[in-house]
Amino acid sequence: MFVAGRKRKAQQSDGAAGGARVRARTTALAPAAAAHSGTGVGRQRIEAEIDRLYLLGAENARERQHRTALDYYNRAVALAKNEGIEDARLYQARSHALYKLGEFGRAMDDAKDAIRVDEGAAAGYTRMAVILAATGKPEDALAVVDRGLSAVDGQAAGYAYMETQRMSIQRQLDPAYVPPLNPRTDPAVRLPSDLVVLILCLLDLRALIRCRGVARHWMALIDAVPILWSRLSYAPPDQAEELLQQMPGYAKLRRQQQQQQQRQGRCRVPDWALRHVFERSRGGLSALRIPDGSAMTVATLDTLLGHRRPRLTCMDIGRTAGLAPALLTRVLSWGLSAQLTEIRLPYREQVGDNAMAAIASGAPALRVLDISGCAKVRVKQLFRAWNPMLEDACGSTALEELYINDHPGALELLVFSTRH
Repeated sequence: MFVAGRKRKAQQSDGAAGGARVRARTTALAPAAAAHSGTGVGRQRIEAEIDRLYLLGAENARERQHRTALDYYNRAVALAKNEGIEDARLYQARSHALYKLGEFGRAMDDAKDAIRVDEGAAAGYTRMAVILAATGKPEDALAVVDRGLSAVDGQAAGYAYMETQRMSIQRQLDPAYVPPLNPRTDPAVRLPSDLVVLILCLLDLRALIRCRGVARHWMALIDAVPILWSRLSYAPPDQAEELLQQMPGYAKLRRQQQQQQQRQGRCRVPDWALRHVFERSRGGLSALRIPDGSAMTVATLDTLLGHRRPRLTCMDIGRTAGLAPALLTRVLSWGLSAQLTEIRLPYREQVGDNAMAAIASGAPALRVLDISGCAKVRVKQLFRAWNPMLEDACGSTALEELYINDHPGALELLVFSTRH
């Protein structure tokens, strides 16, 4: 044990002496290496090595080997920093590789360094604008491009590309801009057409028209299905809006529509849209819904019904919808009420006894009638108007559902119901 311990101590002392000799040799060679690197020949070799690493990184980037390219760029940047060399193209290239790898924070730092090193080069500004646009900051990207256009010479390389980039960002900021659809995420391409039609059936008229403008194949699909145009509704269902917001290209169209609604106040569907609806429905229009806040005039109705006679089975007019007094009379005069099975006119002040008489005589197939809040309709006159039809029905009850909520004659209805 004593001999083994002595040998181990001797080996440790020899190792320490060898390490001291190595450190001494490294310290002695360091000034010589520094002096050699300071010469012109040494600096040229280092710059050549930096260029070689840069070219290797660019070659791998062209082959989409961005991870390998990033390694070469890191080595080139580290070597340049050790020699006090600052090259903007190294930061630009490494920023591009980091952007491709999804490391946007580091890519942004390199783009800033590229601009700091060379403010007169366009590549740094364009690289920073691309990163900002990809991270959902088009306004900041536009500000960076404007800054670059003012700092870069008009004849410099990349200036024309910056102008093109500025126009592209401005298009993205335009509310009417519709981004190009990706076939991998386009529901009209990936989903079965039957399922897409079922989803589109939930939409109102405005949303359906906006969907036609998403792409040509969307337009062809929507125009080829008459059932989508058979139930005309002015109201956007909330569930359909939430579902449609997940589809590509709809958010921009929705934003544009909201801005138009704010400018126009009350919304109305233009006459050309109504004509288009009728052309696409091929005369199969079966429901007319005018929700709260909408407006429809007699002229608009004439435009809608002037081309073909629809097969209306339902007419629903909202409580606060802007409705011309003569509209109901015009619907009945067009001879469209023969197949009506449902009429809803809640809280319409202009609806009175004459309207009830016209409905009773012109809508023999009516099953549902909603006159809630129509105070001008007298219950006695209501029974007088419907009594002949009940007698003609040979004892059967033609009117199955009568809604008379918030009506002053609700108690009187009980009396007449007991008598008749």
